[in-house]
Amino acid sequence: MAFPSTAAALELEIVNESGHGPEDVYVTVVGADFEVTGAANDEPTPLSAIPAQTLTVDKLVSGRVYISYGAGVSEGVPFDSPTRFDWAELTVTPSSSDVANLTAVDQFGIGMRLDTYGGGETHLETVGSANSDTVFAALQQIPGGAASTVRDGNNDILRVLSPNHSAAYPDLGEYVRSMSGQAVTLRTAFFGEPFTTSAYTGTFAVDGSIELNGTTNPGGAAPASLDFDGADLIADVYTGAGTPNNMEGAIRRDLLAAFSTGFWGGRYGNDALSFCSDPITTAQGSWCPHGFNQPAFGDARLALSPYPTCEQYAAVINQYSDVYGNPYSDAAKKVTVGLDQPGTGGAVETLRLTILPDSGDAHPVAGGNAECGAAAPAAPPAAPAAAPAAAAGAATVPRLRFRLFKRARVRGSWARVGRVFCGQRCGRVRLVAKRGGRVVGRRGFYAKGSRPHLKLRLTGRGRRALARRGRLRAKLIVRVKRPGRPNAVRRRGILLLPRR
Repeated sequence: MAFPSTAAALELEIVNESGHGPEDVYVTVVGADFEVTGAANDEPTPLSAIPAQTLTVDKLVSGRVYISYGAGVSEGVPFDSPTRFDWAELTVTPSSSDVANLTAVDQFGIGMRLDTYGGGETHLETVGSANSDTVFAALQQIPGGAASTVRDGNNDILRVLSPNHSAAYPDLGEYVRSMSGQAVTLRTAFFGEPFTTSAYTGTFAVDGSIELNGTTNPGGAAPASLDFDGADLIADVYTGAGTPNNMEGAIRRDLLAAFSTGFWGGRYGNDALSFCSDPITTAQGSWCPHGFNQPAFGDARLALSPYPTCEQYAAVINQYSDVYGNPYSDAAKKVTVGLDQPGTGGAVETLRLTILPDSGDAHPVAGGNAECGAAAPAAPPAAPAAAPAAAAGAATVPRLRFRLFKRARVRGSWARVGRVFCGQRCGRVRLVAKRGGRVVGRRGFYAKGSRPHLKLRLTGRGRRALARRGRLRAKLIVRVKRPGRPNAVRRRGILLLPRR
């Protein structure tokens, strides 16, 4: 005979301190295995229409709770939307490993805080951010921040886009190339079946390329020699692209993460084992069990350089919030709260989401040092004499344009996701689609034409996710390397749907 579970459902309380009336604050809950009392899946509801501003969550997998002002939003809302919105993420299965978090991996739009409580209103954990105006102001001060800011008709800020959705931020090419001639060591663990460790070393070339040589334990989990192209590393630092869920992907992930967070060439040296505070060494090998959790970004640098030496957007988010600023944020600091409920052995009965006012003295649990940008430049030299006019008929390089779709239909494993217009032979084109840091689609090809269509091929993980959920929201990154020209990169969110 089957008996019902004795696990109490999670109470999700929404506390409105935004300054907007509850009739102007909208809540949209989205997720798989949707068992939420008080809300329908992906249907916006005014906060004033939710009794006691509380939802009961029995089950919600890969869930999002969108908060928006003035109008409701749905999953896949575009980042140029005139509606101001942001969201929290949570999974309730229920399981002792369930967590909730806030995220700015795509954008920062509204300051919020998450608190968990046990019985009798016993406070357990907190993650949160400073007030929106504080974070917005800081992001305006970094290169690319102002150009990545979306405003309404009154010039008020709606959101600041991350490097995943804005090409305005400077790449980290000078930082990557500054490692020329320096040897590095990576000691990486892959938590798969079987658990595997690795140790690889290599020396950076002038263009930022590196050949890593080493071994894995057990052996054969990755090639003995791994070549990483400098241009590819520079293009992928922000996105974490090209990191499949295997040993080789984990090594490349650590290589990129150490550039994003400012570790390479910094105060901890160039052995990645020193990037964590709790390294483990056994007969199996050596590794960082909780990622690169030493103080990162400005705290990882000895001094400012003439060029940025970290991902500055993520550094600002790290300074002013306990929020994911990039996929590696959970290593540098705590950015989640546990949702271990009584039925799974824990104490969490309530998750409280507080919408913060735009101004005030809110602050994160743990701050950080964002000073990893470029040092102030020296005074410019006197202007040179005007150059002579270009000769008639001199060649000009055609402008490259992207057209990336907001949504696309998948037939079999393929989806047409846009087009690129190069004005000449496009050359090497690479597409990667990621969800939750995992690659769900990819394709690389050489385009001899000047206007190729962009077709993405879903991975096995992507096909399973699409079949399970009926839709797949992903981050699409497209990189084009025209002959004799630097890489051009565009990023945007895309909603993949099955072919009707």
